[in-house]
Amino acid sequence: MLSKSRYQWLLNRLRQQPAGLEECNPDLVVEYSKATSAKVLYRLNDYPRCPQLVRDFDKLVKHGLMHRKRSYLYDLNGFMLAPRSTYVYRLTPVAKNTITWVDR
Repeated sequence: MLSKSRYQWLLNRLRQQPAGLEECNPDLVVEYSKATSAKVLYRLNDYPRCPQLVRDFDKLVKHGLMHRKRSYLYDLNGFMLAPRSTYVYRLTPVAKNTITWVDR
């Protein structure tokens, strides 16, 4: 899949979920890999990772179409899971109502 189509897919996915997307969300990683045929890394006792998804998020943040906010992972009892953190991405006001292509 071309990079423009991947960016458009991510922007449309964020428009459907205005609360934001977590970078380590396993459902998002699997859905993204099925849509774009990107490779996913699976490790024991860890979330699946998709390097292509991380690069696409970084590119959209760089171009000002998304905001990135650090979020720490907590379990159901409220204790922090390791000092590991993830990012939550939200659309900027500019990107909410426009269709924008981003490429090199």
